[in-house]
Amino acid sequence: MEPIEIIGQVISVIAVIVSFITYQMKSSRAIFITLSVATAISCVAYALLGGTVALVLNLFSIVRNISYCYKDKKFFSGKWLPIVLALIMGVLSVFAWEGWHSVFFAVGIMLNTLAMGYFGPQNLRKSILLTSSLIMIYNLFIPSIGGTINELVAISSAIIGIIRYRKTTQV
Repeated sequence: MEPIEIIGQVISVIAVIVSFITYQMKSSRAIFITLSVATAISCVAYALLGGTVALVLNLFSIVRNISYCYKDKKFFSGKWLPIVLALIMGVLSVFAWEGWHSVFFAVGIMLNTLAMGYFGPQNLRKSILLTSSLIMIYNLFIPSIGGTINELVAISSAIIGIIRYRKTTQV
């Protein structure tokens, strides 16, 4: 492994550590801000690891996260916003194309953008099972150790949340 790749892997693990902090935040705004910091760190890792589509779409994800911070403001409150953001990501993924494995990241992050915009917590957790699986497959191709760990943690956390917050029926 080249030194630049080792540095990229270390930075990807740092991004995972920062993203763990996201799970401890109480407000949506704090979650999106912390997620944006973790995403910015991931961008550096993907740049060093040669993950062009992940770099470009994660850079745009920071814009998405910030816009979701302000969902209570008129401009960002429209039902159109998640669709527009996902479509922009689709266009960006074409320009950042690095091979057929790019589809996994692009589709995963586009679906995640829609889910974050339209779903409540429980359906968002269910969507993470698909979106994080797709992104994890991409991370295995790069390879990104931190990215893979991050998606495994997201999937595990989603499963725990789905079970913990499931609706129980009275018999």
